[in-house]
Amino acid sequence: MKKNRYCFIKILFFFGCSLFLTACSKDAIYPQRPIDHSYFYNETSLQQINGAVIVELKYAYKITGVEFALVMLKKNPSAMPVEEYAAGLFDAWRIGERNNGRGVLILFIEDVGTVKIEVGYAVEHIFTDTFCSNFQPTVKAYYNKRHFGDAFCGFIRWMYRRYMSKESADADELMQLRLFAKDREMPEGFLSGGGGIVDSEYITDKKFKLSLIRDISKEEQEKYKSDKNIEIVIKRYFQSLEQGVNYPYLDILTKGSQMMRFEYPESMHFMRFIGREYAKALPYRIIENKQLALVRFKDDKALPLFMRKDSSGYWKLDIVKSWVFSYQDEQTRKIKPFVCEHAWMFGFPEYNCEDSLFNVPDLSPLDIDKIIKKLEENIVLDPNNASNYFRLADIFYFEYYWINSAIDMTERGLLKDPNNLKYRWLAIVMHTRVDDFSQISKHYEAILNVIPDDFIALYRYSLFLWNNLEYKKAIRLVKKAKIISKRAEERDFVRGLLEKYKNEFNGDISTGRNFFWKTCMYIYLFLFP
Repeated sequence: MKKNRYCFIKILFFFGCSLFLTACSKDAIYPQRPIDHSYFYNETSLQQINGAVIVELKYAYKITGVEFALVMLKKNPSAMPVEEYAAGLFDAWRIGERNNGRGVLILFIEDVGTVKIEVGYAVEHIFTDTFCSNFQPTVKAYYNKRHFGDAFCGFIRWMYRRYMSKESADADELMQLRLFAKDREMPEGFLSGGGGIVDSEYITDKKFKLSLIRDISKEEQEKYKSDKNIEIVIKRYFQSLEQGVNYPYLDILTKGSQMMRFEYPESMHFMRFIGREYAKALPYRIIENKQLALVRFKDDKALPLFMRKDSSGYWKLDIVKSWVFSYQDEQTRKIKPFVCEHAWMFGFPEYNCEDSLFNVPDLSPLDIDKIIKKLEENIVLDPNNASNYFRLADIFYFEYYWINSAIDMTERGLLKDPNNLKYRWLAIVMHTRVDDFSQISKHYEAILNVIPDDFIALYRYSLFLWNNLEYKKAIRLVKKAKIISKRAEERDFVRGLLEKYKNEFNGDISTGRNFFWKTCMYIYLFLFP
């Protein structure tokens, strides 16, 4: 009889908890707000971006105080228009309610690739209708191009940077990133020009990407010819940005930079936006060294321009190197070198970086079609030779900035040579660049399997795990790093890291629903130990 009474109490207890949690949702068509991270819900096939998105959402809240929430659904679970559904979900989740109306909902519907942004009343003057309506198709464009991390993590970055800059309504014109429809059909063979591009299918969604590119006449192409005078080339590049020219085959660009424009075709408006960012960073200074040159801008507020001379002495812009060798410091907003082992470091005399953990290959010839074709042939003839895959990965990443193709080649090479730590580190860097955190742990584990007491691997892996909410494992690894560290500065650094972990963990404030559920569980464990 006593046992039956306890069973009845258990049932009644959990039934009451269920009723409460169900009541928290205004309507069953809206997903319940998650307990662990109440700002992110994902039921789509894009699970590989979860870790990166959570990190971005946490950081966005930390520096702005605005509650950014991202909800990703397989399909619209109601008959409502997506605009009405987003408004209802915003209210049901009470987004921004505890932040005095400072809340933003980004709703993504996978089956139709639709993005809708709902904004709280306190931030409507910053995230205006014009701003949001122009960004929605841009997110969809990156999604269609299979750059899923760029689509969502990049968008969150744009949102919090917009908030931090407090730009006026005049800035809406800068943010008009509507996709630019092509003026006419691209000519036959438009994608030819890079070794193996068409046959090997390295470029995905060709038809869609071509639709983003505006063809230009031969007369207009002549405006952007390379020149032996470096100042003229820089001026012509800025003019192309001002005109919104996203045509890939500009003569002022290296072959690799032309190929990059196929992988990342930008809208006319976005090109103009980049041009205005450079205009705000003027003046620039040129540092030359034989066949190479570096263009740096005032206070390093814009990406530096990496330039190369061809065999005839004409200057060309290597835009790929600007992306591969640079990063933006979120605190200072300055552009800094990402690695310090490349051929342009003569232009950064004030930087003294440690050796890179991955290979930075020597510069390839400007015309690398034959090299790519030869490597492809070598892979067919000797499919177990990892070096061919790695060399092709180097070209795709460091020369073309085709990160997805470079990742594919690196992963295939590592299947043949699993203990190649240089390319394990490169794989981690590339997965991080596309905000795909799902594959990073396996590479860290492989590195530690070869060198279990490596301080750098333990430290960086612990940071990665901490940012992905794997707190216990992160602390265990950083404690191990503290034990094996031999230098005093390393031990001091790890002590600071452990203190940071402790403070952040203690400062983690749960949502009201999370608090209620934990309280229920504590009561249950007390009643039924």
